[in-house]
Amino acid sequence: MQGNIQNLSLILSILAVLLGAYCFWQIRSLSKLRSIFFGGSKGIDLEEVIYSLGSEIKDSRQHLDLLQTTLSQLKSDFGFAVQKVGLIRFNPFNDGGGNFSFALALLDAHNTGVIITSMYGREQNRVYTKKIVEGECENQLTDEEIQAIELANSKFQEPKLKQK
Repeated sequence: MQGNIQNLSLILSILAVLLGAYCFWQIRSLSKLRSIFFGGSKGIDLEEVIYSLGSEIKDSRQHLDLLQTTLSQLKSDFGFAVQKVGLIRFNPFNDGGGNFSFALALLDAHNTGVIITSMYGREQNRVYTKKIVEGECENQLTDEEIQAIELANSKFQEPKLKQK
């Protein structure tokens, strides 16, 4: 039994020496890292770095809020600018001549705007305008004008923003 205790003591002593060597190696590695990170006159004050980064993040958030407000205002103002354009060329007369006539729809985001129609013939050219308010016209629209409005609306896609 005394032999078992001696063997156990020897094993525990060896383990203690190995554990001590491992701890010494870890402390030495951390000491090297610390001296590199905080070394000499070029050492960085970590607290100062953290505060400056926090300040920059706060400034960035304020700038982002300002940009989002400005973007919302621009989007609201842009709703009344010409955003949708549709152009249809056609030949209104059966006597030949080609597709020199056209119907041009110029609409904003609210489907308000004008349709400009040019009817080109061999002896004369006529230009008509019709006012469109929220997709409705008080005058009767020709098939070509309706096609121009449909074309303008089919090409329009409101931009989408990715937000977190």
